[in-house]
Parts: sequence; structure tokens; C-alpha cells
Amino acid sequence: MPREARRLHGRERELAALSLELEAAYDSSTRIVVLHGDAGIGKTALMETAARSAPDRARVLSVRNLPLTTRMPNLAVRTLLAQAEGGRPLREEIRRPLPLRLDAAIERLTELGPVVVTVDDLQWADSHTLDALMFVVGGADDRPLAILTTVRSGTGRPVDRWRADLLRLPGARSVPVQPLDRLGMHDLIAAQLGAPPHDALVRDVLDRTGGNPYHAQLLLEGVEPTALAAPPAGTPSGASGDLGTALLQTWATLPARTRELTVLLAIHGKPIRLSILAGLDPAWGEAANELQPALATHVLDHDDSGRVWFHHPLIAELLVTSVPDDELRRQHATLAHGVERLIEVDGATPDRIIDLADHLAGAGDVDGCFAASRRALGALHGSDEPTTELRLIRRCVELAPGLQGAGVEPRALLAEWAAAAAAAESDDDEYAAVVALLDSIGPDDPLARAELLLHRRRLEVRLGGDLGTATTAREAFELTVQAPDSRQYALALAELVHAEIMEGDPSSVAHAEEALRRAEQLDDTEALSYALAASAELAAATRDLPRATRLAEETFAIALPAGHFEPARLAALWLAYSMPGYRAAAEGLRDLRGRLAEAGAPRLSIAALACIEAGSWMTVGATPAVRDALRVVRAEDTPDYIELAIRSISARFAALRGRVDEAEAHLQRAHERFPDPPAYAALERAVAQALTSLAGDDPDGALDALIPMIEGGPGGHGSEWLMPLAARALADRSTAARDGEAERPGTPTALEMLDELEAEHPHVISRTMGISYADDLDALDALYAAERSRARNLPDGFDRWVDTADRAAAADLAWEEAYACRRGAEQGLIDGGARRRVGIALLRRGAAIAHRTEADGLAAELETLARWARIRLQAEGTARAEADRVAGVSLTGRERELLPYLVDGRTYAEIAELLTISEKTVSSHVSNLLRKTGAANRIDLARMVRETHEI
Repeated sequence: MPREARRLHGRERELAALSLELEAAYDSSTRIVVLHGDAGIGKTALMETAARSAPDRARVLSVRNLPLTTRMPNLAVRTLLAQAEGGRPLREEIRRPLPLRLDAAIERLTELGPVVVTVDDLQWADSHTLDALMFVVGGADDRPLAILTTVRSGTGRPVDRWRADLLRLPGARSVPVQPLDRLGMHDLIAAQLGAPPHDALVRDVLDRTGGNPYHAQLLLEGVEPTALAAPPAGTPSGASGDLGTALLQTWATLPARTRELTVLLAIHGKPIRLSILAGLDPAWGEAANELQPALATHVLDHDDSGRVWFHHPLIAELLVTSVPDDELRRQHATLAHGVERLIEVDGATPDRIIDLADHLAGAGDVDGCFAASRRALGALHGSDEPTTELRLIRRCVELAPGLQGAGVEPRALLAEWAAAAAAAESDDDEYAAVVALLDSIGPDDPLARAELLLHRRRLEVRLGGDLGTATTAREAFELTVQAPDSRQYALALAELVHAEIMEGDPSSVAHAEEALRRAEQLDDTEALSYALAASAELAAATRDLPRATRLAEETFAIALPAGHFEPARLAALWLAYSMPGYRAAAEGLRDLRGRLAEAGAPRLSIAALACIEAGSWMTVGATPAVRDALRVVRAEDTPDYIELAIRSISARFAALRGRVDEAEAHLQRAHERFPDPPAYAALERAVAQALTSLAGDDPDGALDALIPMIEGGPGGHGSEWLMPLAARALADRSTAARDGEAERPGTPTALEMLDELEAEHPHVISRTMGISYADDLDALDALYAAERSRARNLPDGFDRWVDTADRAAAADLAWEEAYACRRGAEQGLIDGGARRRVGIALLRRGAAIAHRTEADGLAAELETLARWARIRLQAEGTARAEADRVAGVSLTGRERELLPYLVDGRTYAEIAELLTISEKTVSSHVSNLLRKTGAANRIDLARMVRETHEI
């Protein structure tokens, strides 16, 4: 039987919409719903009512975000984890990143039945909480999981950006909560007053509250049903149209002593047990009794653990902002003395010392706050609270100039700040600390300055700086050249090699040899790790792939045990580039980031590799694997350089699947955040923009994005796609002109532009940074030639498209193969004769690839072409229907997701890690697959799948 649902008035439409989403979730279709509307409009009540309607077999997890607890990141995630995990989690589970833990815990619960998660007041959630929710929602879409959230409209906070990203996911919905209409307000008033109200009262309340139910409830206290109007605003039972005044109306009627204690609670900033509140000051020994009026009127509520907090969290914010600054400092000082007494009586826990430091900060006690913050840092040493440690150290840095006493070493404090920022993976803080350290070092310490310059350089790249400049590396090198036996000299040489490779400077060869020789003479694993990584990069750039592989593995062997994760990450990148093609690179990156994760590498290093992995999987059309890699990236609050890349990858991935609006949204977000990206990111964005414009039938937009990149000369990742895409846009324009569409006035014709581009670039542009695989260049060169032929309407077009499709297949370029099949099929069907039979084969081949890669736009074009030519794409049913079947049986979404990994020979443990589910769940799905298909074992099942070409 379902739980009893509280009656809501005037919310039938919203409840019906929520019921549909919940029913879909119960049928194993993951859903997340964002209820948004004005404060007091009834979002929370609506969400809670919907959750209470869940069947008894459903597990409900609930959490509320608080406005004054931003000093406690991940509080909401930890609260949900405590509910989801129940008992004490395993030690190895605790070491996993929180988003992974939360997703795994929810996965375990969904195996037992439906799960409903409610998250209230997302506008106050920290970025970690938002990222964790995005990670959970971005996972498997066939879990019986519903996530209901509320957010206040028009907050202008990061949650708005998060909500825009969320709504691009297939299982996400946005439900606006509007003001009540006249009928809804009538029902609400009748329920509150216990009798049908007079029509005049309904009109008056509706006019004065704008349909806001919370305002109406406050306004109606003490009103009779026969009244013709509500009391005037400001009277004991009246409410003002301002929500703040309305919220404080009941609070204002409380006894003076109760109001004093609630203000103190608001200033304390988080829920607290009454016994502890009383312990803060002997004068508050009766706190439990004196707060009863606030509890009785629901100004305050008890939570599940017996703590008290405000029923509406905004009340706390309003109370604090209403206290004059002098009084606020006095109250913080009072709380600080109380915390000190608790510490003397009950002992000093890290949380209590942090509370002391926070209240001393609020009291303006610089010396006391500094001392308490240092004490809190000592108590936290070795704990898993890097974000809290960073906040405390940052406060110490800010307070240091105002300290009265001596004994504070600024450089040591700045170095501590940099180390804490690195542990918390906050690149912005780490960069600020390193810059401050550089400013504190004079010319008498060139080696320390050189090392900091190199550190700053790496941070600049992570924050979106230009990859190709060698200025900083040369400056560091000049500072160390007089000390060739120093570790700083070896480090500067390694960084110089990287910069010179980016610039195409042949000096990189001699410098790489020198860096390796010097580093090997030192007993310094970090210098040797960077020198090996630089040599591996040079070997990869010069196509000496065996040497690159050997050097990268040597880097791993030395760097990982010593905890030097940045050179290990670079080595992983060069090792992946040494693989024979994008699929091998993607598989290598997946394995290598696993090795880094096992060694304890920072999560952002893992995310950086997953970003490149996602791009590699995308290139070969491995759609499920792209999603897996993107989930790893989205689980983190990524720095600029990853955000730049992931936006371009996501836009390109969406455009290739025909989702133009989604692609445009990613590009718009990238432009808003990074209007002037570095050169490497601008090129990637241009390719994504060109594909998006072409998918939206805008060849001129594609050319506007591509031409500046082509004129800029060879560059980084994506250069090889510039000429084929430009030729495609010009072919679209030329075809339109032949069909009678006028070309852009005042500009060269499409054929004139094509002649000029071909004269300058007769072949595709091979990038100078990274690896261009021979098969890929061959396939893209064939595509470039085929598009030129299409633009000029030459008779060799059909043969060129067949050749391009075959070369793309050899290079494992799925999108290009499917596109070439589409063009070749069209030409073959038009030409007729013997070419028609080949065209039909191309049509079916392209359709199979399009459905496998979820290229919906291309699949629709091929289906239209098939209908026009009266051709069945498959012998039995449509390609889309067959894509859900193996050996004649239907598969679930999770079973389809498992199949590629089974065919690849992945173990149950590997599949469980990739899909973030348990090995038991994997085994269960495989058993179902074997039962459905009649396969004897996994090998037999993989054979069936290959024979039916389903993946």
C-alpha cells in the first residue's frame, strides 16, 4: 500500500506530472525532476507529498540544504550516504570519491526496489553536492530511481547553470510551481479555516499574496471563514507582501527570551542539540524550555538526530542580516566563549575547534582566530577534510598581516597554503599561493624562484593557458643554468622540452637527452619522472612509438610509488598517443587512469585523462564508452582547461548524433565562460561549431568557424578535420547554388573558395601537436577529396564515396564511415544500374552504424532515403527495432550497455567498475542474457552479437 499522501490544494496538475515521472522511475527508467518557483510557493510540500505517495517497497532518502552551512562542503551528499549505506561502510568504500560512493550505494538499493531521493533547496547546495547529483543522474538510465529536487527561481547562483546542464539529459524534467489560482486558494483557505470561506475573502487573500500559499497561511491566522477580508499587513495576524516580513511575522510574536535564543542559533549557523546550546552559557540552562514556543509555532523544528533548526531556513539568514554589525561581533564573541567552555568540559573535537575559530573570526579577534585556526588544522591533520583545511589555511593567510605578535613566517604560511590547495585540488587557490610565494622571493634565491615558475606554468596550463609558449620554461632554465647539478635545472630542462615540442623547436632533442642525463645523476624521483615524461613525449611526437611506450612505462614505475602524479599523468597521455589508433588510445587511457586511481592520484588528474579518453571514444563512435568517460569528468568540479575541452567534446558528440540544440547549448556555455580561449581550445571549439552548424544546415556558419583556423596554419587536436569539414560546407553551398539558391552576395562563390583552399592545402592538415594516425589521415584525405568532387559535381563521386567509406572503416572512424555510406548510397540510387545494388548495401551499412552510434539525424536521413527508394533497411523490422535485439530477443537498456564490454572480453570486475555497479549485478545481467539468447556461455553470446552486427 502506498504511504499516506498529505492533501495539497490547487496542485493537481503538478502532482499529476510528478506521478507520471515517478511511475516511469518505478518501471526502471531513471528520472530527476526539478521543481522550481518563488520562495514560499509550495515546492517543498509538493515534493514531500509526491515522495510520500511512493509504494511501501520504495526506499526514500531525503536531505535539505541549508543557507548558512557553506563551510561544510558535501554535507548533503554525506547525509544521503548515511541514509543509503545504513551501517558503517567498508574502509575501501570510504576511500572512494563521494560521487562514486553515492552512486554505488543507490545502485545497491535499486537492486532491491525503487528508490526516491528528495533534495530540498538546491539554491543553497555547494558545487560538490551538485556535481555528485549530476554524476548519479548521468549514470545508467534503467534504474528504478527518482530524484526530486526543489530550487528557488531567479537565484543567479551556480545552481542555475547546473540546472541548464541537467535538463539536457534524457531523464531530466523541469516542473514550474506556479501561484495558486482562485479555486486552489479557495480550497487552501477552506482547509485552514475549517469551513468554506466567503468569496470576498478569497479574492482579498489572492490579491494580497499573489497566490503564494505560504503568505496566505500566515495571513489567515485567526481569521474567521465569514470574514470579507484578511487583517491589514503588519497587525498581529496580518502578513506583508514581502516574504522576509512574512516569514518573521510568527517569530516576532515569540517571547523576548525565545527570540534572543533563536537569533543566537541563527548566528551559530547550523543545527545544534539543545543540551549543547545550553552548555554554551550557564545563563541558557533553560534553553530547552525557553525555545518551546518556537518549536510549538514551527519557527524551529527537531531533526531526526534531535537537533533544532529553523523550519524555513531563510529565517536564519534573515535574522543574521538583521543584527547590527557591533551586536553581531558581540554575539560571536559570546558563542566563542561558550565553545571554549564546552572544550574545557567535554574535550576538543575538530568540529568544535573549527566552530571556535569561526566565531572568533566573526568577533573580529584576529589573534584568537589565527590561533584557533592553527589549532584546528593540527586537529585535522591526517583527516580526509582537504576542503576544510584549505578554508582554514586561507583564513590564516588573510589574518597574518593583522597579527599583533611575531613568530609568523609568511613564506612558510604561503607554502602551506599552496600544499593545502593542491590536496584540495583547488587550482585557483594553488595558483594564488604560488604567485604570492614568487613575490616573496628575491633575486638571491634563483633556484627556488625557478621551481616556483615551473609550478606556476603547470597551473597556468591547467587553468586554460596557452600550451605552446616557452617563455616561462626559458626563464626558469636561465635561472638554473649556473647550477647544472641541481634538481631545478633538470626540472627546467624537462619543461623546456615540452614547450619546444609544442613550438616545433628541434632543440628539444638535445634538451631531452640532457634533462634525462642530469636527472639520472640525481637521487630525485620527481626530477627523473618529469625528464622521462618529457622524453616519452618527444618519442611520441617523432613517431618512435616503441621508445615512447618504454619511457612512459619507466615514468609510471618511478613516479607512481613516489606520488609524483603529474608526470605520471603526462606519461599516460604520451603512452596513449603511442597506441595504433583512437580505439587503442581510448582503451589505453581507460586502463592507465585506472592505474593512477589505484595509486591514489588526484581526482582531477583522473578526470583530465577521462576527458581525452572521451574524445577518443567519440572519434570511433563508441557511444556507451563516451558516456562512461564523460561521467568520470562530470563527477568533479573541473578546472578551466578540462571544462574547455569537455564542452567542445560534448558539443561535437551531440552534433554527430543530430542533437543541434544540445550542441549549441554546450557551445554557448563555453563561449560565455571562455570568450577568448587559448589556441588549442579555439581549434577544438571551431571543429565542434562547424559540425553543429552543418548538422543545423548552416554551411556558412561552419565556414565562419573553420576559415580562421585554417588560415592560422597547422595546430593541435582537430587540425586534420578542418579541410574535410570546410569542403563539406562548400559542397553544401555549391549544391544549393545548383538547385537555384543564391549564394552570399559580395563574397567568393563556393567553387572559388574551394579552388583557393585546395591550392593552399591539397591534403588534410596533419597536426603538429600530438599524434596523427596514418589510417585516420588516409581516410580523412579521401573524405576531403570526395567532398571536393561533390562540390564540383564530378562523375567520380560515387567511387570516391565508396572508397571513403572503406578507408573510414579501416581507420575505425564510425561517423565518417556512416556519412560516406549515406552520400554513396544517395549517388548510387540516383545513378541506378549496377550501382544501385552497391548503393543499397551502403544504405543498410550506414543505417546500422547510425543506429549503433545513436546518430539520430543521419539515421533519419537514411530512413527517408530508403523510403524514397522503396528499400527495406533490414529483412526483419526496422534497424532501430533490431538494435534492441540479439538472436531475436528484446534486451533491456542495461543489457545493451553491458554487451560491448562482454564482446571486448572484459571481466565482471572491470564491467562493474566501468558501469559503477556491483559484480553481482553484472553476473545477474549476464545470466539473463544467456537465458534470453540461449547462448551456452559468454563466448557463445559474443559470437551471436558479432554475427548480428549489433555492436
